[in-house]
Amino acid sequence: EESVKKNLLAHTPHVTVYLDSRREVSEFLRGLKDFPSVEDSQWYATFPAILQKGKYLADAVILGTEEGFVKKILSRQGVLFSGNFTTKGLILGNLLASRLGIYQTPSTLNVISPTAGLTPVGFLPKIKRVEVSGIYSTGEYFLDISAIGHFDFLNRFLKPSSFVVALKLKDPYGAQEFKKRLQKEFKDAFITTWIESNRDFFNALRLEKLGMLLVVSLIVLLASFNVASLLIAKVSELSLDFAIFRAFGLGRRFIFSIVLLLGLSVGLAGSLVGVAVAEAVAYVVNRYKLIAVPQELYTTPYLPIFFGAKEVLLTVGFVTLLSLLASVVPALSAVREKVTSVLRND
Repeated sequence: EESVKKNLLAHTPHVTVYLDSRREVSEFLRGLKDFPSVEDSQWYATFPAILQKGKYLADAVILGTEEGFVKKILSRQGVLFSGNFTTKGLILGNLLASRLGIYQTPSTLNVISPTAGLTPVGFLPKIKRVEVSGIYSTGEYFLDISAIGHFDFLNRFLKPSSFVVALKLKDPYGAQEFKKRLQKEFKDAFITTWIESNRDFFNALRLEKLGMLLVVSLIVLLASFNVASLLIAKVSELSLDFAIFRAFGLGRRFIFSIVLLLGLSVGLAGSLVGVAVAEAVAYVVNRYKLIAVPQELYTTPYLPIFFGAKEVLLTVGFVTLLSLLASVVPALSAVREKVTSVLRND
């Protein structure tokens, strides 16, 4: 969850605003000057189209924007791995390029408008041959399945379906409060936040964590029975020692405390050793990226393992508490032993 949040906040907008025209975008960007909590803002238009390369066809969304926005996307190292961006061509996400069978640049493809125009022979879609000047891979599914071009170039032969303003905030966790302030100023705009867009995903992650918590709790509960059986055997072994202590005047409370302390020490030692082993395993898993996950779903190609102080303390505390509770039955058994019968038999 922490890894996904980190990737989302680094590479996706914190607040997304949907508008109807280029004029509304300009007015909105001018109005943002009154909001000092905005760290960065970029806009783009979405152009739905059908792309055709030879025998391959793919429906796609082309993002039409300014050159500055494209440079920000491609400024990260390794994102643009083939060609370059031009104002009179397209660059394709690697997932879209693979669907069209394009692996080298420069190349060409046909852009087919989904809206037909009237011609002497009837209604026909507009088709334009466009150069593919580059291929990029950002690791973000929405961008990698799309194409990017200059707005003025695309607007000549395609019709935009929407205009989007992407905002980065100084405090991304205050996105919901910022949205309320924006809605008061721009009532006609449709606004979403990264929290709303990914709510179902994070709820599913929390449900998975709850399931793992239940499984681990049952494992620890089973281990506590092993602690109880171990202490019962130990109490039986030390029965003569306990009887001698009692004969010298030490009370039942002292014996009870000794057995509880034994159980507490077993639980504490076991939990600390377990955490240490888990740390070592986590280091190996993170170092060699052993657990692969679908990047388009989790925004990361592998599952990282993080250790937080809160989680470690809760784990050690829970294991220790169960071990302490498992020691109660052996402790009661130890204090109920009759001193005379034990000494007489031994």
